[in-house]
Amino acid sequence: METKNKILLTISWYIGLIAFTGGWAIFLAWSGGRYLGAVDFDHLEAIGFYWMLGFLWLCLIALVLLLAYVLINRNKLHLKMVYTLLIILINIPSVMIILQLQGDIENKVFVKLTNHARPDHMELKLQSHFKSWDLGVLYQGSSIVFNYDPPYWNNDARLSQKPDTLHLILKQDAIFDTIYFPALRMGDCKHLIIDNNLKIQSP
Repeated sequence: METKNKILLTISWYIGLIAFTGGWAIFLAWSGGRYLGAVDFDHLEAIGFYWMLGFLWLCLIALVLLLAYVLINRNKLHLKMVYTLLIILINIPSVMIILQLQGDIENKVFVKLTNHARPDHMELKLQSHFKSWDLGVLYQGSSIVFNYDPPYWNNDARLSQKPDTLHLILKQDAIFDTIYFPALRMGDCKHLIIDNNLKIQSP
């Protein structure tokens, strides 16, 4: 017996698949810009929000179409019905994971730091009143991208950043220099330069 109304199953499958792959593609592009280049693709946040909202309704429609297909072909059940249901429902934990990861990333500061100072290379450490971060080695004329999580208060799920003063400790051989590091807010993405006077500037 031939299955009927295959288009219902096909539409349901592609709605679930596009919702899943598109949602992750948007999130990975947004987060990748921050981790790889300290670049804030803020428009992707809006796109991701409307994508999630739009496909919430489309996935509900996909479930209705799938149910209709199953009822029409109840005497001819097959595994693709199960696979289609799974590709639709997998979007629920997927959205929850993305929202959790996005929240964690939004609590960080992302910095691209370029070395225009005279020393060929220097080891970097970022120091605050509350904690410190080892940033590795920065060579003359090169850049590194790093992130750090400023301390904050959590008041009933409302995050409030603690006042803090940051310093960048530069080490070359046995010589240490400590320079002021600008205060940045959670979620910021910034490009900074260490100039010849060992001061941090914005390009």
